[in-house]
Amino acid sequence: MLFLTYRGLLARLTMPRVVSIVNPVAGKAPGAKLRARALEELMRTFPDSTFLYTSRPGHATELARDARDAELIVAVGGDGTVREVVSGLMSATGPLDHSTTGSLPLLAVIPVGSCNDLPRNVGIPADVTEACRVAKGGSVRPLDVIRVEMSEGTNMQQTYFANAAGFGFDAQVTTEAQKSKRLRGMLLYLVAIVRTLSHLECPLVRIRAGDFSADQRVLMVAAANGQYYGGGLKVAPDASPDDGLIDVCVGWEMGWWSTLKKLPRFVAGTHVTLKEVKMLRGPELDLEFLEPVQVELDGDVLSPQPFRRFRLTVLPKAINIRVD
Repeated sequence: MLFLTYRGLLARLTMPRVVSIVNPVAGKAPGAKLRARALEELMRTFPDSTFLYTSRPGHATELARDARDAELIVAVGGDGTVREVVSGLMSATGPLDHSTTGSLPLLAVIPVGSCNDLPRNVGIPADVTEACRVAKGGSVRPLDVIRVEMSEGTNMQQTYFANAAGFGFDAQVTTEAQKSKRLRGMLLYLVAIVRTLSHLECPLVRIRAGDFSADQRVLMVAAANGQYYGGGLKVAPDASPDDGLIDVCVGWEMGWWSTLKKLPRFVAGTHVTLKEVKMLRGPELDLEFLEPVQVELDGDVLSPQPFRRFRLTVLPKAINIRVD
């Protein structure tokens, strides 16, 4: 026990106080200028910061896990980068310690991604200079994290997300959006939606959430920790990122024309009254897809995606994040 305490103290003494984890490809081509401006500002704001650059998918998770003894971790990237950093911090705490937020570094985000929905949801400025100011001296608010347990037979895997998970149509849209080299934000997703409508799929799913259960074909299932996803679509108008609950938007099976006509309602957040939409809220969500389905977590498409069963569980106030 003395050795473990000494090792922990040594790690605290040798770990840089501020670690910036940078995704050098976030935001596609337009993100390069934002990233350069953000890094210049971060170097002025945190002259003692250590900068770590990701080189492959999942790398930010490894870097965040190794930097768990820092005081502040700054994620420079999009929602996917933040998800990987959060996943690294959560996996670093151990399976029984997810509620011990005091043992984790404070998180800051500099949004240079394609959509940046998490910053929009929690109150981080879109301007990178202002975001650096918030990273230095902003308020601190807790952030729920959603654990995702995925399985198919004996194959099991666990991961996390901070903002939203999409099953079905929105994951197909995300796949289409990744083909664009320059578009960003809502325009990127609106164009991808129109393109995805030409090959619409509505898989059969078993949904369990609290007292609600259904076996039905769905256009999409979106599990949200905040109001916005997809570059600003207001998928969960009543969601709060620190209320200990998942807001779930289920869109039942619809044809391409019906989906296109209802798209403005999803942008405005008025889709919640449509008969083809079911809104759920609770601390857990169980999904079992009886047909193959595409899945995205905070804009990252799972590929390959061999899983059919998904259990989503809220870890309340698991992370503390700097906000305006």
